[in-house]
Amino acid sequence: MSELLPFEKEKQDQTVVLGGTLLSITFRNEDNGYTVARFEPEDGGKPVAVVGPMPGVVEGDTLRISGRWTQHPTYGRQIEVERCELRPPAGRRGLIRFLGGGRIKGVGPKTAERIVDALGTDVLDRLERNPSLLGTVAGLGRAKARLILAQLEEQRVAAAALVFLQEHGLGPGLAQRVWRAYGERTIETVRDDPWRLAEEVWGIGFRTADQLAQDLGHQPDSAARVAAGLVHLLGRAAQEGHVGLPADLLLEQAAPFLEVDDSRVREVLAACIDERRVLDDGLVYLPELLAAERAVSARVRRLLDHAEPLAPLASLAPQAAVAYAEQRSGLSLAPDQRRALEVALGSRLAVITGGPGVGKTTIVRLLLDVLVSQGCRVALAAPTGRAARRLAQATGAEASTLHRLLGIQPAGAGFARPAAEPLALDVLIIDETSMVDLALMAAAVTALPDEAGLILVGDADQLPSVGPGEVLAAFIESGVVPVARLSTIFRQAEHGGIVRVAHDLNAGEVPAFDEGPQGEAFFIERNEAGAAAETIRALVVERIPRRFGLDPLRDVQVLTPIHGGPLGTVALNELLREALNPPGPGRPELSRYGRLYRLGDKVMQVRNNYDLAVSNGDIGVIAALDVEEGELTVDFEGRRVEYGLDALDQLEPAFAITCHKSQGSEFPAVVLPVVGPHSMMLRRNLVYTAFTRARRVLCAVGQWRALQSAVATLGAGQRHSRLAERLRGEA
Repeated sequence: MSELLPFEKEKQDQTVVLGGTLLSITFRNEDNGYTVARFEPEDGGKPVAVVGPMPGVVEGDTLRISGRWTQHPTYGRQIEVERCELRPPAGRRGLIRFLGGGRIKGVGPKTAERIVDALGTDVLDRLERNPSLLGTVAGLGRAKARLILAQLEEQRVAAAALVFLQEHGLGPGLAQRVWRAYGERTIETVRDDPWRLAEEVWGIGFRTADQLAQDLGHQPDSAARVAAGLVHLLGRAAQEGHVGLPADLLLEQAAPFLEVDDSRVREVLAACIDERRVLDDGLVYLPELLAAERAVSARVRRLLDHAEPLAPLASLAPQAAVAYAEQRSGLSLAPDQRRALEVALGSRLAVITGGPGVGKTTIVRLLLDVLVSQGCRVALAAPTGRAARRLAQATGAEASTLHRLLGIQPAGAGFARPAAEPLALDVLIIDETSMVDLALMAAAVTALPDEAGLILVGDADQLPSVGPGEVLAAFIESGVVPVARLSTIFRQAEHGGIVRVAHDLNAGEVPAFDEGPQGEAFFIERNEAGAAAETIRALVVERIPRRFGLDPLRDVQVLTPIHGGPLGTVALNELLREALNPPGPGRPELSRYGRLYRLGDKVMQVRNNYDLAVSNGDIGVIAALDVEEGELTVDFEGRRVEYGLDALDQLEPAFAITCHKSQGSEFPAVVLPVVGPHSMMLRRNLVYTAFTRARRVLCAVGQWRALQSAVATLGAGQRHSRLAERLRGEA
């Protein structure tokens, strides 16, 4: 290692605090403020590289930074910034850089030099006291002087607000987000009601806002705090899948969470309901979720009120349509399949449900053929990109994600298609409907034309949606939506092991795994986590690829219930990356946002990005990586997508993924750890979902008693919602 610079600490893990000037910015992520830059210390030392959250800074700014020295394998020694404060510029050189470095529009270095030379090195203080002085600088017109003064005032107010927020515990990235939300009202807003930040500023949770409020001297039983706590608890419940909460349960949770007397919580809850900040309609709701539940129930009831079948098929009765479908396809349908077609064609709304191998895709294909042959405009959609591609491959027709069909807007701004501009279709068929949450279903049914039909296809026994609600289950439970259940297993001969094991498990029976040479479903007992991890490594890297002729990287997928622990996604991703894609010559790597990206890594897109045309859940392999530019290319099953530094946080390692992330996907081979430490997550519907993701090979690894426990444990309990009641007209 080279000799340390004078201002460096002896130990590289010690904190360093430096004042100085930002010379240049190499990279900036505007969303989170992550910046890579060159920084010149004020003590005259050599410029150094600084990386970390430095939102809002521009070249020429005078800063005070604190952080730690780190050694990057490619870029060498650099400071990883933990805190960054904007300071008033000092001296002629610093002032010229500040004024002419791009922060003030219309002022370049030469104009900045004229201003500083005319008004001196105390120019900022003088202009704050007497703004008219700027008009005395030669070459500045009155209009330009006013523009410069307005920007200087904005900079002064922004700097004061950012310093205020950071002094009260917010990091620079969060402070910048607060400033963007409230502008010149930042200090006033935060002082009056700091808990607003938890609702209105992305990335700030209730606990952060509450700590800020405490630092500002607010009382723990203030109405603003209790109201914010109630909203937070309803939001947390929504993250757990609930649409609303019973009032008694909300109060039971709120008093200990807020450490406030129960009577005070009741008083504030009543006030929140009066102010319509939350709504009471059998449950206590956040307004947007009650609106979504009402929208779904109202639209569905209108669909059910249509007694006639789908309009374009009025001349073809459902029974005749079934015979027509059999004739066109050459298939002899089972009784439950015939009923599924009759139900779907005999109403404006129908649900087709069933487990793996029972022919749901066949029914969709037949429905599509019959409807299109009768002149229907049919749209096929699914909640995820992978599910949409599977649907397209199975039917030979175009399919899209629901988000794309409805015109999702970025940054959570909702859907672009208003109710006044319905979709141009006669029938919408949605596959994998168990994954569709309440808000997405509300957008879908609202976008339907008045005369259109809706056919929902899915397995109601799989994991429910990540978002709030159990829409498919509510439709079935309501008793008013026509439902066709498919139960005849057609994939028994082709994939007997997996399908039978999944059906046995779903029926509450501990499955007997196939052990013969043709079996595709196996259980390998390992009672220690270390032994289970090593077995999983061997299965993925060697045993499954060798026996079944599969690619270990692209065809074998590890699913796990949790992120943490020795058999969670984090540990298994590290284990499998080192086995399948170890470091070495020809495998460059980037480290960003706490993640490592290496050429050849298996990665997953974790949110929809319509600019890149990739969807949440898409899995690919890093096919190219440019360390100098900080860019990489991912091969998504033959389609190459380029990622810049600003999009890397949308990629996660995918050698192992959670069972929830696997919804809507299928893989040639699935390996699943089933162990006691996962017991909080090991429930029948989770293991069932994981089992049904496998096409050819399923290997469960772990403790037999853990599998028995999972089979005996139903889902995490019914989610609180009144959708089924509303569909029945009881709410």
